[in-house]
Amino acid sequence: MATRAIIARPTGSGGFTGRYLHQDGKPDTAVGLLQDFVLNAHVGDVEAATRFLLDEHPNGWLNLPASDGGGECFCHNGDGLDMGLFTDQTDGEGEYAYVLHPDRIEVLARASEGWQTIHTTAWN
Repeated sequence: MATRAIIARPTGSGGFTGRYLHQDGKPDTAVGLLQDFVLNAHVGDVEAATRFLLDEHPNGWLNLPASDGGGECFCHNGDGLDMGLFTDQTDGEGEYAYVLHPDRIEVLARASEGWQTIHTTAWN
């Protein structure tokens, strides 16, 4: 079974806003894929990678792209599926959220009292 997640950017209020990820959502997979994508495909430019993942593909992702290509978004795969925008206040989808900060990836897990940070990893 796929592990659903949210790929997100931080908001000014300490929350996040982002897009749905259907597969690759477990931390041991997603963190490595996101690091590879940011550091290699976007040469460390977190903002450019975030724009690509969230703004240029607004319907969300079936699976994450890697630095050498791949990845399948819902806006270009022919499904016509639009998962919309998710926030730290959205109920339902996503066991994990990956917030792409300028200096790190923050990994959050959904808990009964909201999202809880379980890990952070520096980009380098």
